[in-house]
Amino acid sequence: MSELLRTVIAVDKSLEAGAVANAAAIVMGQLARIDSRIYADDVRDGDGVHHAGIRFNTVVLSGRTSHLLQLAESARAEGLSPVVFTTRGQALSNSFDDYRAMVAGAPSGELGICAVGVVGEDAGIRALTKRFSVYKG
Repeated sequence: MSELLRTVIAVDKSLEAGAVANAAAIVMGQLARIDSRIYADDVRDGDGVHHAGIRFNTVVLSGRTSHLLQLAESARAEGLSPVVFTTRGQALSNSFDDYRAMVAGAPSGELGICAVGVVGEDAGIRALTKRFSVYKG
């Protein structure tokens, strides 16, 4: 039997819908790079068109800004590898070198986290995210 995982992306509840979509896409992309269990290698239909081969539940949640940093810290304490994204990062459109330098020079709590993604065992992820609500846009 395969492991039952859950992927969660928690976003700041004050973000507008477009910023939520942007942050969630960026965080999911990085999660997939660091955890190969999230997607299947190749899923195609009868016409040969690629489909998203997501293996496990993925949910987008929303909550307070202060809870985002707590989620990242708690996930790390549990041995998981959370991915964060910041409002400052969103403001640096197509300026990756500036983004990398900004992130490297500051602790997570000073960067204005607007989204956190984490993958792990389903029950553990549920426990870490119980204070968040399902994002309703």
